[in-house]
Amino acid sequence: MSDPSPLHLYLVKNLRGVLYFSMGASIEAELSWLKRKFKYRELGVSDTLGVEAGWSRLLSLPRIVDDVALDSLLQASRFVCPLVALKEESLGDFGGAVVASLKTSDKLGDKDLKFNLRLTNYAITDFYLKSIELAEKGNMEGRRKLAEKDLKRFWRVKPDPTGKTLIAYIDPLLIKGDIQSPTQKSLIPCFILDLE
Repeated sequence: MSDPSPLHLYLVKNLRGVLYFSMGASIEAELSWLKRKFKYRELGVSDTLGVEAGWSRLLSLPRIVDDVALDSLLQASRFVCPLVALKEESLGDFGGAVVASLKTSDKLGDKDLKFNLRLTNYAITDFYLKSIELAEKGNMEGRRKLAEKDLKRFWRVKPDPTGKTLIAYIDPLLIKGDIQSPTQKSLIPCFILDLE
């Protein structure tokens, strides 16, 4: 096994999430919120999105595949961090790959938003190896159950099926079944930042 690069190790330790948003989404308020809240830690974004944020904490990640949504998921898996989707509408780009979700009507303040974003970081760290193990065995149902069980960590958020999605778990293998690299096969917890 070859040693990973120092930059890769740094990003695994310090990347707090990979940003994703639909091309037509209006994300100014969400980007502004992230800039205020992430002054000392980095966020990544797939270079397939072509974001010119003018923000030193937003790092462009070299593409793995050309599909923007899939590339963002693979980047999140590769760096063991959650996806941060800007606007709920962005989830639609993942189609049937969303295997579990939490909707709420609660209006969360800054403290609660940051707390739940931190929980999504814990989520991928906690189930990363198990998720990849299930992928290697081809156990897709086990991966779905793992995601549903992990939703319990967000017990402080009052669920409401008619509300907005706050947390989603996305399975990249449901978009592309023949992903070769084990480090790109994790289920991805996704935090949806939608300030409307």
